[in-house]
Amino acid sequence: MKDEHTQRWQQRYREARPDEMPWHREEAAESLVEAVRRGLLPKGIAVDVGCGTGTDLLFLARQGYRVVGVDIAVEPLRFARERLRQAGLEVPLIQADVRFLPFRDASIDLICDSGCFHCFAPEIRPMYARSVARVLKPGGVLFMREFHHDQQEPPSGGPYRLRLEEFIEVFRSCFRFISVGETYYPDLPADRRRLHVLRLQRKALG
Repeated sequence: MKDEHTQRWQQRYREARPDEMPWHREEAAESLVEAVRRGLLPKGIAVDVGCGTGTDLLFLARQGYRVVGVDIAVEPLRFARERLRQAGLEVPLIQADVRFLPFRDASIDLICDSGCFHCFAPEIRPMYARSVARVLKPGGVLFMREFHHDQQEPPSGGPYRLRLEEFIEVFRSCFRFISVGETYYPDLPADRRRLHVLRLQRKALG
């Protein structure tokens, strides 16, 4: 049975084309490009959760990562599949909920999240954390870009604007915080210009 979170986001993608959504980007996130350029993210198998139309997937695949895209809705995956095909790239795309990632334990080197976690209500965020912790290898990295609390939040249902303490509460048991920063996009609407940029490393098992 689909819960409220799943129904909400699948419905959003029925209301407009995936490339008309406010979070669609034609270019990879600058913070992701910079982190890869500086060698801050481990090579190997990378999963983009909430991959949407595949923009970051395209970038990571071209950088030599073995990438997999995951999204809760089928519509953006269809769009991403066509973009990847036109680029001559074969990338597995999976319709799945990040709370129940369909990968083996400790099998993933890198998980990228550009605005997925901030869509989860507080009571279900621990499910996200347990899922990504389970599939990441010890030493694997979770790279996140999520809305900052210093902005207006929608009246209900997210995306939520988050304080750093909220990340710490959810992730500290399984992750080490490698870096905590911010990025700012002055050309975007005022309620989504400022984002947290975090690198979290999976702690050793046991």
